Amino acid sequence: MSVFRRMTEGLARSRDRFKESMNVLLHRGPDLDEGFWEELEETLILSDIGGAASMDIVENLRDKAERQALPDAYAVLDLLSDEIQGAFAEGDGGVLDGSPEVILFVGINGTGKTTTVGKLANEAKAAGRNVILGSADTFRAAAIEQLEVWAKRADVPIITKERGSDPASVCFDTIDAAEAQGADLVLIDTAGRLHTSDDLMRELEKVVSVTKKRANVPVHTVLVIDATTGQNGLQQAREFNRALDLDALIVTKLDGSAKGGISLAISHELDLPIVKVGVGESIEDLRDFSTHDFVASLIGDFEEEDLTDEESLEEDRSEAPCSAALQSCPPEDAQPEPKPIPADPAPAKDEPQKMSWADFVAMDDAMKAQEKPKKHFWEKW
Repeated sequence: MSVFRRMTEGLARSRDRFKESMNVLLHRGPDLDEGFWEELEETLILSDIGGAASMDIVENLRDKAERQALPDAYAVLDLLSDEIQGAFAEGDGGVLDGSPEVILFVGINGTGKTTTVGKLANEAKAAGRNVILGSADTFRAAAIEQLEVWAKRADVPIITKERGSDPASVCFDTIDAAEAQGADLVLIDTAGRLHTSDDLMRELEKVVSVTKKRANVPVHTVLVIDATTGQNGLQQAREFNRALDLDALIVTKLDGSAKGGISLAISHELDLPIVKVGVGESIEDLRDFSTHDFVASLIGDFEEEDLTDEESLEEDRSEAPCSAALQSCPPEDAQPEPKPIPADPAPAKDEPQKMSWADFVAMDDAMKAQEKPKKHFWEKW
């Protein structure tokens, strides 16, 4: 299964919710009034794109609508996909660009850091790079063993220490080994840190600082974020970026996320490029990030005829053939035949006399004749 298809299936719930909101928005009419822009921004926010990114996207669209004299909401939608793509931060190179580098992978527990390191090692080794791994997650049970399994799969060396060792010392030893072996890519897995714990974040700052002082090549700090965390992922990214000055993002679990729009929120607000995305569990399921594929998976395509389902339904009803229960269809100008008035049954004994239809019509005519003609309000003047 292709990366695009997995991403499309994973973001199906986000896409359906987005399109449903857009349909509701456009059924109010195609006018580009103030209400349209407010509801468009709300729709983007509800798709986990984030407040800052949504506001900027709407403002840019609004400016283009005025400068290009766009006629209606459908013309605005034609520009929506490109505008969302442009909201992602652009990478300036340096991270996974093929040059010698050290990459520290950070994030909370459960985001897939260790798995991501293993997949990247396999990809880089297949591309002909000399890779070495460092297991600086010395606290989580079986973390070292897990990375050793990935190192074996990718057929790359790994530097480890016993559990409980100082993670900064692991980074130091890994860089020593990389220089001795001539490695041009060093991937270091760090322990998961709760962004709400100041002590743990300060310890992680020490790890990054020691690594940067020891390395003779650029050191990049990459946040691994779980796409399923939604708005909580944005808060995680803010805290990690404040403490570590991040260089890039890797987004995992996009194949099973209903909140994938948060990727854009983080990238836009923190000006961080997304370098890779995870779309599965196998070793080949970490791929380069494409803004075009992501946006196509998140919002889908909008066609004007798709947004007028109710009108189409009414037209279909008006053109529908007569019911099969009828022998034939009456002509358009045919008048319905009046139903015969049934004869009044004989009144039962001790029951009040019932008024016949003819008596009722006669009485109604007499009452109308006695009524005074009503004047319209303008005839009173």
